[in-house]
Amino acid sequence: MLLSIVMMVKNEEKYLDETLYALNDLRKDINTELIILDTGSNDNTVEIAKKYTDKVYFANWNNNFADMRNMSISYASGDWILILDADEKLTNYDKLKDFFYSDNCKKYNSATIQLKNIFDKKEESYNLSPLLRMFKNIEGFGYDGTIHEQPRYQGPVYNNIAHFDHYGYMYSDEEIRQRKTERNIKLLLQEIEKNPSDPYTNYQLGMSYISSLKNNDALFYIENSYNLYNKRGRVPIFVIQDLIALYSALKLHIKCENLCMKYIKNDKKNIDIYYYLAISQNYLGKYKESIKSFERYLYLIKNYEISTQGNNMESSLDTGQKKDIAKIIIIETYYKLGMYDKIVQSIDNSNEDVIKRVYSIVFESLYKLNFEEKILELYNKYPKYNYSKREFKSELEVFLKRVKECDKEKIYKILSNIEGNYGLLNSLRLGLKLSLPEYTNILLQEEDIYYGEVVYYALKDGFKIEDILDSISNFKVEQYIGYLIINKREIILDLYNYLSSLKNTLEINKLCIYVNLSKFLLKYGNLKNDKYEKLFLLYVKYSYDYIKNIYNQDLSDEELLNILKDKDDIFIVKVNILEKNKNKDLLKYINNMKKLLNNYREYNDGIEILINKFESEFEESEELKTLKKQYKFIVENSIKSNNLDEATSMITEYETMFSKDNDILNMKGIIAMHNGNFKEAELLFKEATLLEVNYNTMFNIAYLKESIGEINEATSFYKKIIYNCEDKDIIFDSQQRLKFLNR
Repeated sequence: MLLSIVMMVKNEEKYLDETLYALNDLRKDINTELIILDTGSNDNTVEIAKKYTDKVYFANWNNNFADMRNMSISYASGDWILILDADEKLTNYDKLKDFFYSDNCKKYNSATIQLKNIFDKKEESYNLSPLLRMFKNIEGFGYDGTIHEQPRYQGPVYNNIAHFDHYGYMYSDEEIRQRKTERNIKLLLQEIEKNPSDPYTNYQLGMSYISSLKNNDALFYIENSYNLYNKRGRVPIFVIQDLIALYSALKLHIKCENLCMKYIKNDKKNIDIYYYLAISQNYLGKYKESIKSFERYLYLIKNYEISTQGNNMESSLDTGQKKDIAKIIIIETYYKLGMYDKIVQSIDNSNEDVIKRVYSIVFESLYKLNFEEKILELYNKYPKYNYSKREFKSELEVFLKRVKECDKEKIYKILSNIEGNYGLLNSLRLGLKLSLPEYTNILLQEEDIYYGEVVYYALKDGFKIEDILDSISNFKVEQYIGYLIINKREIILDLYNYLSSLKNTLEINKLCIYVNLSKFLLKYGNLKNDKYEKLFLLYVKYSYDYIKNIYNQDLSDEELLNILKDKDDIFIVKVNILEKNKNKDLLKYINNMKKLLNNYREYNDGIEILINKFESEFEESEELKTLKKQYKFIVENSIKSNNLDEATSMITEYETMFSKDNDILNMKGIIAMHNGNFKEAELLFKEATLLEVNYNTMFNIAYLKESIGEINEATSFYKKIIYNCEDKDIIFDSQQRLKFLNR
């Protein structure tokens, strides 16, 4: 008994060596010959082939697969012929060996192989296809078809004689894949033109369009194929399966359901049909029917050998990797139907990949059934790795937001038994108090945003936010503050008041915290009127100082704009440029501010505040402007002569007539310093900085810091003046103070 293994090749060096090597054991156990027909290779294909056989033949490619295939089998002298492609690797031939060592080789005239079509490198995506590939070498056997050639064979057919892995669909080069598909479409369109009523050509053209991701074009030809076969009295299952899959992909669920039901009348063992039926029924709201169809699908998968995929040479298995998806949809459908007990029952029969996709549904179902203790069982059972444990906890946090307040304590008690910081977080929710280092340690160790709640409990214990977050990375500071303001609305006013009362600073860690506090309060605090105005001004002030600290202080604002990428940062610098220069060209300032309105809509309210403030000043009469100058002159002279009572009286009179003013606030701050009220002075100077970018104010802040012994802060402010101020007198005074401090 001789088996002829016949291959047709062209430029197959990628897989050929591996394919031929995999045949070695088969060729030792069974008497074989290896025949290879090369149709024009210009790579190492021929050299590889000659390592395994001396029966290498050559032919010129003529764009007709059947012709080439028939030429290759013409060289075969064996009793049986096995047709292989160069990218098909033998994985199991036990049944083939038994076949030749028994009478089966006399009873049958043809046989199918099982081809595992692999679509990715990890081999996680594949389908199983039975293909007629082994034939008795008798008269009449051959191939027809320009492309996707089909054998002329005789029955009976022996099924699943050997297993092969097919790697040809793993295209590393998309361009090559497209060229191959386009070539096939062109050849098939030529065939259709010759014989438009050929159902198989219509089918293959439709499948080629699917490969080109042109499903709507594919639909026309595969439906045409179905109808043409139907007129002949029998539609092959591969046409039905692919049409059903196409209906599903195009969301034609009524058509899909109808065709599935029609097929099932004759065959209740087809795995793919039940899967697509279940999907369509689910989309159509037929939930109970969908569950039954999915259950049937899962049963057939479990008992694969009794399905038509194991017994029908035309039936492939495309949905073998959909088991988890089916289980997920079943659980989701149970939830839609309020069948929470069924969900709990499903847990024990599901793997982690399924459970983690439906955590929220599972938690919700356990909650509705008062089975919350099982959450801890699930945690101890399923998440095996740190990343999956994080997923579990994150889903728990989402679930907890839906739990009634009256029930949360019970769940917190359960979750407090989880090891590590997550258990600690739930203990904090129950009233546990920690030291500042312990709070900070949790924040340093964890990455998940919900640990921002730890900041909340630390604040409730009386710790300052800058102390809590001092050693935390900038990225996590932003995350935690954002979480805090969005999820803990009850502390928004406290945070606002705290932010408003802070001392002036240029410490970068503190600035990072204050920037994020002001930004998130601005965006999510829902504060209005004066509070919003102050927040916006604080955000601009802190952000600009923070940006300048991060980058070189020597850089001008214009230079900063060339290197900044963050949209918010760019906005801050642009506003600062305009604020610095507003007194030089009043109309230009207003016009440029209005331009910012179009580009930074999230800050429209804040920009409008700046415009309105300046427009009111701009529109003042010359008489009022003169009067303001006179008041300021008197106050300034009173301070210089140490007549502080008179200065205070004049300021009070000024404030009854005019709005807040940078100069007046500075003067009030200086009076406060003279009286030893340094905290009051600090807040007055801070308020002045919010109204105007003014280096005179900054000098006063620096001097105040120097006076109360905050030498590092004083030094930072003096340096900032020297780097950025254009007033030579203020620069000189700052340089002198620095020399004094450095003595």
